[in-house]
Amino acid sequence: MRLRSGMLATVPELMCLRLVCSGLAWLLISAAPAPAPLTITEVLRAQYAAWTPVAADTTPLALLKTLALDWEAASAQLSPLLDDAHAYAELRGMSPLPDGRKSVGVMRAALYLTSARSGTLVLNDDWCAAGLCKARTRFVLLALGRANLPLAEARVVPRILDRDLLNGPPPECLKGVTLGVQYLPSRYDTGLTAMATVSPQVRAGCEQTGTELALVTRPLRLNWNAATGKFVRAW
Repeated sequence: MRLRSGMLATVPELMCLRLVCSGLAWLLISAAPAPAPLTITEVLRAQYAAWTPVAADTTPLALLKTLALDWEAASAQLSPLLDDAHAYAELRGMSPLPDGRKSVGVMRAALYLTSARSGTLVLNDDWCAAGLCKARTRFVLLALGRANLPLAEARVVPRILDRDLLNGPPPECLKGVTLGVQYLPSRYDTGLTAMATVSPQVRAGCEQTGTELALVTRPLRLNWNAATGKFVRAW
């Protein structure tokens, strides 16, 4: 009888202790600071720190990286526009090539978020070096606490055909030519603009025939779909 009475007497105490512990756990969880949301400045700083450009990369930022400059010093030399409010950045300027000439260009970057702590980073480089002008776009999957994952273009954007980028039938200088595509991120919305690109040789051929590529090609507008983590056609 004494044992039973003793056991019953501990039940309220155990319940109280459980409630106290639960309450403390909840307070600790509530008090723990939430991870900071992704910002374009911090993302680019981390990308730059982990980046090892290939030897053939002649973009202004890559050349500054080979000089062992940190992010603050390198970005300061490229007239940075870092707009965390719109998750957008631009780095414009020039860097010296090993032969003494200059590489001139702009890197545009934007975050397309799926949540406050995950999304896709779009990096577009447009530059001229050693007499050649080039463009490229890279896509990177980001998530706080995980390694960054480079994404293939086909994983992020819909298939784009040459006719999507042409204002009618191709002119003679573009017949038989497969157009390249670069993607320009937007600063003030979640759009992405697909633009036709061609090799320097094709561009020179069109110029010789008096064909203005800006008049025979057109941009294709894409919009970000946060639910799927992909871009879709705007029309």
